[in-house]
Order: sequence, then C-alpha cells, then structure tokens
Amino acid sequence: METKQFILLGHPGVGVRAQAAALAERWQVPHVSMAELLREAIAQETAIGTEIRPFVEADELVPDALVIRLIRKRFEQPDTMLKGWVLEGFPRTLVQAEAFDEWWSAVGQPPAMVAYLKAPSEFLIIRILNETSEKPPISVIRDRLERFQQSLEPLIEYYQQQSKLATINASLSFAEVASALAQLGQQDTGAAKLIHDEAELDALLASEPLLVVDCMASWCGSCKQVTPSIDKLAEAYGGSVAVRKIDFDANRQITKRFGLKGIPAVMFFKHGEQLETLTGIKSYQEYSAAVTRLLA
Repeated sequence: METKQFILLGHPGVGVRAQAAALAERWQVPHVSMAELLREAIAQETAIGTEIRPFVEADELVPDALVIRLIRKRFEQPDTMLKGWVLEGFPRTLVQAEAFDEWWSAVGQPPAMVAYLKAPSEFLIIRILNETSEKPPISVIRDRLERFQQSLEPLIEYYQQQSKLATINASLSFAEVASALAQLGQQDTGAAKLIHDEAELDALLASEPLLVVDCMASWCGSCKQVTPSIDKLAEAYGGSVAVRKIDFDANRQITKRFGLKGIPAVMFFKHGEQLETLTGIKSYQEYSAAVTRLLA
C-alpha cells in the first residue's frame, strides 16, 4: 500500500499547522512539526538541542545543517518510514529541501507531495491581527510576510520544476481547504488526471493543441455524475486530446478568468483558446460531440 507523504508550505497566518494536524488525523499518519521538534530537543537538553538553543532564543533561523540532522533523526523512526507523514515548518530553505530529498530517496522512499497554502497578503494581515492579543503595526506584519515570501519563492520554484507542487487557495474556509488537501491524497483520479494548480493549467494550455478541462469539486454531487463521462472521454480520445480535471476549491480564481457560471463546467480549448464550455450535467454524447467539434 502506498503511503501518504505530504509537505505543507504557507505564510504565517495561513493555518498550515492546524491543517497539517487535521490531515494527519484524517489519514492516521504522524504529524511532524519542525517547531515542535526544536522545542523538544531544547527541553530534553540533547546535544543537538544545546546547539539549537541560542538560535531559537535569538529568534533566528537555525542553521541548515542542524535542522537537517534533527529532521533525519525524526524520520528514521519506524512510524514515518512505514505509515507516511504530514510535515510542516520544514523545509525553510532550498538547501534543506534538496538535502532532505536526496537523503529520503537514498533510503528508498518515494518523493513527497508538496501543498502550498496560498492567500493574499491583505487576508493574512487581517487574520494575524485577529489572532494576536498584541496588535503589531500593519507595516511590521507586511514586512514579515514579504520576507517570508522571499524565502519561500525558491522552494516553490524547486517543487514546481519537479511537478510535485499543488497550490491550495487558503483564503477559503478551514473545511474547504481541508477538503482540497484530502483530495490531493487520492491515489487514483481516473483516466482524466488532476491539474493541481493554475500554473500547471497554463503549461498545458501552452503545450497541448487540444485540451479538455473538467472544473469539479469533491463536494459537488453533479460533478460526481459527470466524472464517468470525463474519464470515458480521456480513454476514447487520449491519443489526440488531453483530457484533465481541476479542483474548483483549490483554484477558484479560474471562475472569473474563464467566465464560469457554475460547476461542473467542462471547458474545451484549441491552441490555448477557450472555444466552448458545457455547464451542468451533460450526457457523454454531448461531451463527445464537443470534442468532435474541437477536432474539426
């Protein structure tokens, strides 16, 4: 059985730790928090904890070498090796990401999926202000978010290049974000594979002459009725047309971009141009006819 291995990334205020804990509980796998590992190492006065303490007390980033030693020690334990895991608070730098991937592969483990919980800065500022008893100046919060974004960008690019990154719209409700994360853990999305984020969609629009995209959501009953037809399309036309699905909850910005009036919505593209959209439940014959028009 394939284990679930997920890294969650996101800005302060986006709720990464709470989502990681909920996801780990849902899947019954360990929730690994780098902040908690640091606290435990210091509290237990281990050798590595003694080295870490000055950096934590000074509110500075712990050096990569120490963080990597700590994370390896935790991941050498049987529960993470055998059950899977959800990790947050790590990596914080590209060096950490590359070192972990190299080691994890060397011990015979598959690469992890990475979910980036993304939200607008104004949304995060409001949330941080609501969560703190002492109200720091907005300029201070904004500067903190900008610095965090600068450190995050190399990681986002690194995981995108490896096709391991999914971007989740974290400005949704907690339940909606949790649902989107749970969907990423589904091992089989059928014949029509899942587009994880808008960047992946843009890449497909640029590279695939003919593209069909089913905009769906896990909670949508109508979407579930449409799914068999979309998978059938992928099987029937896979040699000439790229047929994909995209999660509406994780990519709500596409609603305005493509003028969607509801879901399920199946979009038909030719050389990057949106030629047709079928909204609501349609028969397989209607979807097949739209593909035929696309091929003409």
